This record gives sequence, C-alpha cells and structure tokens, in this order.
Amino acid sequence: MGLWARARGRFNAWGLAALDGYLHRKFAARKQRLLHDLPPVAVELGSGSGTNFRYLPRGLRLVAVEPNVQAHGLLKRRAERYGLVLELHAEFAEHLALPSDSVEFVFCSLVLCSVRDPSAVIAEVRRVLKPGGRFVCLEHVAAEPHSRLARWQRLVRRPWHWAFDGCDVCRDTGALLRAGGFSRVDVTPFTLQTFAWPIRPIIEAVCVK
Repeated sequence: MGLWARARGRFNAWGLAALDGYLHRKFAARKQRLLHDLPPVAVELGSGSGTNFRYLPRGLRLVAVEPNVQAHGLLKRRAERYGLVLELHAEFAEHLALPSDSVEFVFCSLVLCSVRDPSAVIAEVRRVLKPGGRFVCLEHVAAEPHSRLARWQRLVRRPWHWAFDGCDVCRDTGALLRAGGFSRVDVTPFTLQTFAWPIRPIIEAVCVK
C-alpha cells in the first residue's frame, strides 16, 4: 500500500469515527429495529469505524468486511468494548472470502453508495446467504427523477465522489436490490433530515434469499 493510500485510509477512518455520534442520532431507532433479531453469526459489509457495533447483541460472532486496514485497530477495540467476537476480513465486498450458502444474515449501512460494483456486491451477498437468509441495509439513493434535488445531485456527483471516497449520490440502489435475484425485497424510502442535502433520500431494505 502506497503512502497516499495509507494517508487516505487513515483520514477516512478518522472521518467515520468523527461522524459516529451524528449517525447514531439520525439512524439509531431504525438500526435497532433492523438488527434486533440476529442469528449467532452475522456479516457486516464496510464496517468502517464500527458505528453499528453498539446495536449488536453481546456474544455475536461478527464477520466484519472492511478493506481499509487503517480502521482495523479501531474495529478491534470497539468489538471488545461491545462484547463481540470479531473476525476481520480485508477484502472488497465484490469478492467475499466466504463459502456459498454459509451465513444467515448480512447487513450494511451507507456502503453500497461507494462500492465499485454494487451489482457484484449484491450478487456476492446472495451467494453467501443460506436459503431464507436476510440482507438488510440502509442506503442513501438518487432522488426522484426530474426533481430539483436530482438535478443538484447530478451537479455535485463528481466532486462528491472524489471527496467522499467514491460515494455516488446518484445511485438507484433500490432498483439494483430488486434486480438481485432475491425471493423477496422490501424497500422503504424516507427522507433524512440532515444538512448534507445530497444524501437526504434514504431507503431501508430487507432482502430474503
């Protein structure tokens, strides 16, 4: 890993940690509901700074997929704080190092906006899930077509992508999930009350293999 990549990785890890309290205030109730009934083992894509660890049951074995190795130290400390049995994976979510049909629950939040190939990630999630297994996510998405916010999203798309580590404010993640081959996909849209207006359109999704 080059000097620039290490520096950017440290900056991203610091930025996610700094936003932890803000994200907790905005999403706590929804995350508590989505993550309240988990099997003994779960997989999280893009664990970042471990902001979701507080919502998980103590004793859970968590497979945390986080390619930014600069964040791994913080993830280990947080896992210990919240009583989680942590298994860290540094691969990208497009190629998960997990067997097919091996897990019952996969989740992520504000991750599918920034992966390089969201369709490939969704296909990998479906591959590793057991039949009947669940994939839940909270993601910001593209605004309604032809709306004023959609025009603003298109305007800031490239600088936002550069500033926020590949984040795409124009991604229609709901459509990608519906096309992902799951037996059931429930998508609930809502508007996040935040100063960061390009990411106000959010979806809460539950997908069943």
